Amino acid sequence: MGLPDLQAALDFLEEGDNFLITSHVDSDWDGLGSCIALKLLLEKLGKNSFVVVHNLPVEFHCFLDGGEHVLTVEETGLAKVEYAIVLDCPSLERIGDVRRHMNEATRILNIDHHEDALAFGAVNLMSTEVSSACEFVYHLVVASGREIDATMAAQLYVGILFDTGGFRYSLATPTTFEVAAELVRRGARLDYIADQLFNNKSVASVKLIGKALDSLELHCNGKAAVLHLAHADLREGSAQDIVNYGLMIRSVEVALLLREVSPGNYRVSLRSRNQVDVGKIAARLGGGGHVKASGCSLEGPWESALKMLLDEVGKALN
Repeated sequence: MGLPDLQAALDFLEEGDNFLITSHVDSDWDGLGSCIALKLLLEKLGKNSFVVVHNLPVEFHCFLDGGEHVLTVEETGLAKVEYAIVLDCPSLERIGDVRRHMNEATRILNIDHHEDALAFGAVNLMSTEVSSACEFVYHLVVASGREIDATMAAQLYVGILFDTGGFRYSLATPTTFEVAAELVRRGARLDYIADQLFNNKSVASVKLIGKALDSLELHCNGKAAVLHLAHADLREGSAQDIVNYGLMIRSVEVALLLREVSPGNYRVSLRSRNQVDVGKIAARLGGGGHVKASGCSLEGPWESALKMLLDEVGKALN
């Protein structure tokens, strides 16, 4: 397994006394779970820390112990920090307004598993052979010699489960399954966590799936599925995971979901079956991510945004 040397990261944790912990804008369960688990590790090391993110996901539901530690930028009165830990974030820009708590003197530990990750930290713990930021934190806790209790195990398990799509994606390695098994032994309730993670949508979010499916169109000789949600559609429900419905169609190699987060401003989610590296497509459009899951933002009229995407997808399919 391609796990880098953890000693520099452990030295970083010993070096400071107060830490800011954060993840990317619109953070997911891997980002949040790894942040909370790392805070719990720092507590075991006798350190102070704050988990601060730009924003919380729509319909964020704190169903695990430790979730109460997560603050948004508006909720914290932190000044500039000396030490920061950034998790699951390929570039520093992606942490959003949390950057206001940092300056050039801030020392950063960067922990990430994305293909397009940048080494922006004083210490960089990066590998694409690790399924998730939570799996990285698991190895860090083990290397520290501290105990993984039931609360920490649950936070780490939920992030691994989320980022591997319930262990369905190629991100999951034999080591990932071994780590997950150990977390269950340590007290993570796999049935409860899976139910809360995958079967916990509001009525509005379930209805939003229907609106997205009504918009579904096939392009590129049936190999690309496009779903679209207008700005007005997003006022109540969460669009998380809707893009995956496009891949349910037998002929589809790439699924695209365009969410109009404000008039003329689209947040695009891309998913691939096998043939296309959507991470490269997103990178060419100013975004990034993984080979089979990535995202970017586009501005302009709907027709031009869609054409720009389909031009890139068409090139990748040929």
